[in-house]
Amino acid sequence: MQSRLTRRVFRAILNNEPLSSPQCCHRSLHTVRPYRSRRTNSSPSYVSRRGLFAFNIAPPKGPTPATLPSEIGLKPMTDLMRSLSDQSRGPGNDVLSKAFQDFFEARAGEPGVITHFQARLLSTTWKHLRAQEEELEPGDWQRVFSAESLENVLYVLWEATCLPEAREIVRKVARYAFLELCEDHGSGRNRVNRIALLAYIHIQALNGNPEEARHTVETFWYRLRKTSPSPWLTVMRGFAMESDGRQIKRIAEKFDENGVNFDTTSQEELVKLLLGQDLLPAAKAVYECPLVESQEPSLSTKIAILKYAILNSNPTGMESIHESLHSAPISQTIGIRLLWDAAYGKDESSIAKNMESLAVENVDVMSSLTISHVNDLIEYANSIKNPMLASGFADLAPAWDLVPDSQTQLLLLESRIQAGDVGDALRSLGELEDLDTTAPENLHLMNKLITMLCWSGQDDNIFDHVSSFLDPLIDTNVRLEADTLAALTHLLVYRHDWEGVSELLRPRLGSYESEERAKVRNALANIILDTTQDSDQAWNAYNLLQVAFPETGVAKRTEIMTSFYKRERSDLAFLVFGHMRQAENFSQRPKPDTYARCFQGIARTQDAKHLELVHNMLKLDTEVDLNIRLLNWLMLAYAECEKPEKSMAIFREILQSEEGPSHRTISFFFKVCEKHATGAQEAIKMMEKLKVLDVSVDRRLYMAYVEALAAQCEFDLATEAFIAMNEVTGYEPTYTSLGLLYNAIPYQYWKDEIEKWAKEKYPDLWKQLEVLERTEQEEGQVFELPGAEWLSRYV
Repeated sequence: MQSRLTRRVFRAILNNEPLSSPQCCHRSLHTVRPYRSRRTNSSPSYVSRRGLFAFNIAPPKGPTPATLPSEIGLKPMTDLMRSLSDQSRGPGNDVLSKAFQDFFEARAGEPGVITHFQARLLSTTWKHLRAQEEELEPGDWQRVFSAESLENVLYVLWEATCLPEAREIVRKVARYAFLELCEDHGSGRNRVNRIALLAYIHIQALNGNPEEARHTVETFWYRLRKTSPSPWLTVMRGFAMESDGRQIKRIAEKFDENGVNFDTTSQEELVKLLLGQDLLPAAKAVYECPLVESQEPSLSTKIAILKYAILNSNPTGMESIHESLHSAPISQTIGIRLLWDAAYGKDESSIAKNMESLAVENVDVMSSLTISHVNDLIEYANSIKNPMLASGFADLAPAWDLVPDSQTQLLLLESRIQAGDVGDALRSLGELEDLDTTAPENLHLMNKLITMLCWSGQDDNIFDHVSSFLDPLIDTNVRLEADTLAALTHLLVYRHDWEGVSELLRPRLGSYESEERAKVRNALANIILDTTQDSDQAWNAYNLLQVAFPETGVAKRTEIMTSFYKRERSDLAFLVFGHMRQAENFSQRPKPDTYARCFQGIARTQDAKHLELVHNMLKLDTEVDLNIRLLNWLMLAYAECEKPEKSMAIFREILQSEEGPSHRTISFFFKVCEKHATGAQEAIKMMEKLKVLDVSVDRRLYMAYVEALAAQCEFDLATEAFIAMNEVTGYEPTYTSLGLLYNAIPYQYWKDEIEKWAKEKYPDLWKQLEVLERTEQEEGQVFELPGAEWLSRYV
């Protein structure tokens, strides 16, 4: 079942419509500019509730656009790709050429992120229009193939952030545009814009094809030789990102031939650039390259590599660089020396003693200490998530007569966030004056703070704090970290703010790669899998997951289906199963385990209405092999749905299969015997066969046999079998076993007879049993046995 609000929200997402509500004062996050709106509702029946984006809202300055900037041009190109897939009629060339042009023009100012899906659309549209080039109208041709349009394509792809999954296709699109630009359309190959050349080199080098970038530099060197910085440095960076040390050295060795000086300055810039991209091996490869005139790497370069390695818990292999610092003045290297000591296990007291020893040998060493050195130590403690060590390092500042600065306070705030102490973290934040939360250097910390708060609870106080910290980031269109987006999703879904989570995710999800999206998806899936949550709210979450994460795999969808069965909502579970059956992608269709768990859920809920439907789907599903586990649950589902004859037929099918029956098959067979017309006789014959075949019979299997006899009102046979348990299995009966026998036999008369018999035959077991609560059922009283509900014993 789906609420009216939810249907409207999801329809808006599907149709790229703006999300706004006459009863909610949420800000529309997916507009080009951060417009805000506040609406009131005079209806006395409406009770206001907090919305994450409802604070400090100003009236909108204009109409809210229905399409996000990142979505401009995508729909016609999506329609083309769909039409090519199903061989239907697609959009006209005029529509496609305009969509292609609009996509790049909309991103000329803010290129944003290029996803794998968007890259596929661009490649497909280009190929289609290229094949139709002779049929294009002059205006349509200009939109795509003119020099101005082609240059704009390269500029945008140069400046945009390409997700790893999209890089290969982006390189291809850039190559299509570049080769077309190089064709002689009246301007001549030599007239290619030099900026377009640099853009193409950059795209190829930094997106996985530095070889093509090198070839382009060599081909157009006569046009690029005076460019500063040299494009050869971009090519070297590309090979460094691919960890191709051999090519890096070859390029460095040929710099003299090309009139390029790879000196300490160039090396330092490139090393720091690679470290900024978290590419330590690449930075180290560049560090090891020969420099012009046999220069040595600068002290700043050495310190940068060592500091990065230590702060990222990877100082192994850096010993030679560290040793090379001993020849430098200690006043210039004291910071990295302290950091190196910390990385090798020294705490604040050890470092303080070490400084005292150094001060005896060198009186100037104490005067060279600055608060930034202490900050580095605190940052290291934070990098290994040790708040106590961070606090100890902070105590070194007053001991060394150093005054903490704003960076010290920020680092201590981070340590308190890591400790999960909400109160201390908020107090620390309050002590920071004039903190610019949107400054690039503070964004990671603000992401951590918001993430911690979101996971700490869902009450209004926490919610208000999150809103106040998030508001400036939304205003400035900051890209939230995936962990933060997941935490915000968690907060909103557990507050059942579906419109809020829709507004949060819609403009952002497209800029995250698969691994990051999975974090957000899991936060949304958690509320569905949390069986303490109301079924309708879980269904709302599932509908949102369907729209926002269509790539969700069959394993996670199967878990979701099972969660609805656990909620006794077989109607919703069947819909989830149906969605898997209808999936276009084969990997998202039901597997044998999916069918097995579906039949398990049907058995749990005794859902006869959907049993035949799912079974018929199974018969038509040629991609699913029937295994014993699947057939076991199918057999049990028919038994629980009061169709024992059908269940017995499936059992015979199992007997004739190559795989043959399993231990669980026999347990389920005894359950079928409880309902079958000749169940008692069938159960006795099966037990005799097991003895003849010398099959091991454990307590659970034997009690299934006893319950089958009891369910058929075979009092004498059931009690005799119960007495023989130790002889057959080697286990003595327990009070739980006695309770199962009592529960299995129908009608209160026979239950009373079991009670009389048990008090006489097993008085101690009955005393343990009778302290348990008994509830009234249709066929008499039953004991509430811990963990003895029949299905839980077989799952």
